[in-house]
Amino acid sequence: MIYIITAFFNGLLNSVNRLTNVKAGKIFGTGNGALINYIEATFLSLALIFLTGNRTELIWGHVRSVPVWVYLGSICGLIAQLMQIVGTLRTNATVSSILMLVGNLGAAVVLDYFLLDIFSWWKVVGITLILLGTAWIELAKTKGKNKTENG
Repeated sequence: MIYIITAFFNGLLNSVNRLTNVKAGKIFGTGNGALINYIEATFLSLALIFLTGNRTELIWGHVRSVPVWVYLGSICGLIAQLMQIVGTLRTNATVSSILMLVGNLGAAVVLDYFLLDIFSWWKVVGITLILLGTAWIELAKTKGKNKTENG
């Protein structure tokens, strides 16, 4: 149960994070908004390292011993953050959140298949239903806009 609650609050925090990044991107520019976020994360990570007493993680030999593929997480995170700022600025928070969720779910299905040899058509159907619902919302919004503009 704790994992379900943790995942739920992670989703809430991701939404706050996304909207904060979008606002920072609007005010300071996309790149600067992302940079501010990563500088803050660096300071918080350093504080966590010092609070937990794991200072050995800062030793250059330890940093070099980390496999290169581990750094892919931060590269993907930065690219994703830049894309979320740009995407949310061009759509809205709801549509952006739904599309990011669909991307996460789609990647999870692919990774489950290739890494864990697990596949379920029900997951694909669920993702498709989410996409159809999003398209329906956007279509209704567009029709509503056209009625007020023409009406």
